Amino acid sequence: MDDCDGSRKFGESLVGLYEPGLKSLQKQLSELTTKQSVVLKDVEKENLKFASINTNELQAMFSMIKEYHSRVYYIKKEMIELADRSAKLKRRALRLQDMKQKEALEAAHYREAQLKREQDLVAKPDPNFKLP
Repeated sequence: MDDCDGSRKFGESLVGLYEPGLKSLQKQLSELTTKQSVVLKDVEKENLKFASINTNELQAMFSMIKEYHSRVYYIKKEMIELADRSAKLKRRALRLQDMKQKEALEAAHYREAQLKREQDLVAKPDPNFKLP
């Protein structure tokens, strides 16, 4: 009977050695199975949502997005071109304004010179001249 008692004790100690780890593993597997079933239900719900979406509506929506994107691209391109043209026009306007100011200044100098010339041409009485 010693053999039987020894093998039983050996078996009990072997079971005692591995049982806590196995119970912990069993608990973890149970939790994992529960979480998997929750995730599976969520995935099934999402699949039903996607299955209920009309593919024609989705395609129409994507084509509208593509069309609006191209419109925005051309509007942006046009705005850049307009900004460039506006900047060029502003530079030209400043250049023209400077030219006009220079012309006005030159014209004023010319008129002043003409008036002085006319005044120089006007006969002036000689202060030394006396009437007889």
